[in-house]
Amino acid sequence: MSTLEDRIEKIKTQFIGRTGLRVLLVEGSDDVDAYRIFLGRKFPEWEKSWILVSAGSKADVVKMITRETGWLGLVDRDEWTEAEMTEKKAECPNLTVLPRFCLESYLIDPAELWAAFPEKQRAKIAGGQAQFSSEVLADLAQWVRHAALWHGVRPLWHQLRRMGFPDSISGNPPMPDDATLREMFIKWHVTLDADAVLASVHALEAKLGAEDVSKLCAQWLHAKRFYPQVVHQTLNRLLGQKPAKDRRLAILRTRTVPDDLLPLWQAMKLAAAT
Repeated sequence: MSTLEDRIEKIKTQFIGRTGLRVLLVEGSDDVDAYRIFLGRKFPEWEKSWILVSAGSKADVVKMITRETGWLGLVDRDEWTEAEMTEKKAECPNLTVLPRFCLESYLIDPAELWAAFPEKQRAKIAGGQAQFSSEVLADLAQWVRHAALWHGVRPLWHQLRRMGFPDSISGNPPMPDDATLREMFIKWHVTLDADAVLASVHALEAKLGAEDVSKLCAQWLHAKRFYPQVVHQTLNRLLGQKPAKDRRLAILRTRTVPDDLLPLWQAMKLAAAT
């Protein structure tokens, strides 16, 4: 497996060469496809200045733009908390964090999807937009609970890590004495107190239950799961079978270019053309 330095050098050799093009790193190949579509629709001549390259993962985007400060990186927000986003942006000024949960968040809002459908597709849905929205959101309460658990419980792992779990007791001797270990274990126990965790999940679930659907779709629902399990299956049922990737690309080509990508266009110095 090539090292990170090898991959950086490969990008410089194969993609940049003597062209002087700037690099926008994204996480995966799906991201390359999506942002190439958005950029092409918004800024037809963007490829005269930029190349779009997959780093392979969120972590690798951050690592690579840390080494190559002239490159830009774009990553999903997904599991990062507000504090983590602030920390990462301070460490990497050339990093842009997607304003939505993830790329697939641009594919799940029923109102945005309906606006993207050609008229011949709308005509296939007898009940129109109301029926479509109703079917996509039929199990919304369960997905809101899923979001509350995802956003409420996953950060506990990061909290535990900051408190030394489990590395502080798995290193080489000398090992902590019993008093030190007891103090560590108490802190970990308090963080994972079952009643406190459940109460925080309930509070978040109640908050999300009162949110507007568009905000839920943009920032809270786990769109990487909601899109294939709910939206794609609903569209297969209503519009006919289609491969998941083909459908995703078709939606990206017809939906509006998202206004909330403005920070990315500004970082790329393309916003003046809007």
